[in-house]
Amino acid sequence: MFYDPKTKEPGMEKQDKSDLLVKDKEYVKYVQLLKKAEKEGRLDGGWVCGLCGMKYAEREDAASCCRVQV
Repeated sequence: MFYDPKTKEPGMEKQDKSDLLVKDKEYVKYVQLLKKAEKEGRLDGGWVCGLCGMKYAEREDAASCCRVQV
């Protein structure tokens, strides 16, 4: 709420915040999982799981990704 001193009435004022850089909230668990996936080669890996599409660095990992073990 903005108080206009000239009219002595409350009002709304649009503030220009284009000059400000606001950092988004960082989610620690997400960042940790992202770093782990990158380290394991699951980001931009050369092999893709045929069912879910997750990428892996190794062919065996991609082949066993969604395989049901009985």
